Amino acid sequence: MAKSTKSRSLAYLALLGNALLWGLAAPIVKKGYSQGLDPYLFLFGRMFVAFLFSLPLITILKHSPGFAKSFTPKNLIKTIPLEILGTVITLVLLYEGLRLTTAVEASLITMALPIFITIGGLVFLKEIITKKEWFGLALALLGTFLLVIKPLLTQEINGDTLGNLLVLIQNLTAAAYYLLAKKHYQNQNKLAITHISFIIGSICFLVPFLVFNPTPISSMLALFSLTQPWPLLAILYMAIPGSILGLTLYLYGQDKIEASEASLFTYLQPAFAIPASILLLSESISLLELLATGIIITGVIIAEKH
Repeated sequence: MAKSTKSRSLAYLALLGNALLWGLAAPIVKKGYSQGLDPYLFLFGRMFVAFLFSLPLITILKHSPGFAKSFTPKNLIKTIPLEILGTVITLVLLYEGLRLTTAVEASLITMALPIFITIGGLVFLKEIITKKEWFGLALALLGTFLLVIKPLLTQEINGDTLGNLLVLIQNLTAAAYYLLAKKHYQNQNKLAITHISFIIGSICFLVPFLVFNPTPISSMLALFSLTQPWPLLAILYMAIPGSILGLTLYLYGQDKIEASEASLFTYLQPAFAIPASILLLSESISLLELLATGIIITGVIIAEKH
């Protein structure tokens, strides 16, 4: 019993850390975009740098349990298309959407993700949700609803509609990935899976960067500008804290608790994204948005309290 409680507590801590790291992603990347960062250079750069930084860990931990198993042809046949869905397609939708809309709006729209994960967990994974978890989820959904309708109520809709739509669509692809990952990666080495995703992402994102960017070399050299440091900072942040640490924390936490329960932590990401968007991008937040964020956090606490 004590072991189960400790395991669950560690899962919650890992998912809270993941919410912080991924919550800060949108404003940091958006700041990079404001200084001319190419979306596909960003996606390639974050994956390739993450791949390089993970190599020492791979060398040290390559003999850890389940590591070699993840690289067998039998597993790779399933892992490669799964990572194309979760790493390539999902991230293209998210960051192309972010390029067109605001960091606050992108963060708030991604809060719909747990809805799809919860439904998928109930239908496909036969997961069970307690009454208390339903109540916590309902509170979190109420907060989300307030955030979603806020632009309609105030008539202060910012950003491009297409950007918002792309971010919403990535919720669907991300939910499918998380649910499939819950089943396929349950007994696999999480570091190995993370490393494989970096390899696939580096290859898949390099191609569109070279195809759609007429001056790829100049774009890469511009990353080292001292007067515009945010493009490089965005790549480094998403490569190390955002990719290596963030994905590992999420996969660890999701492996220890139900997918629907783990998805509730997504509601915490805007609590970190909104203040960062205000500080870095001068984006605004209303009293209604603060209230809704508080309701969301309360819902998560209730749902996760055992």
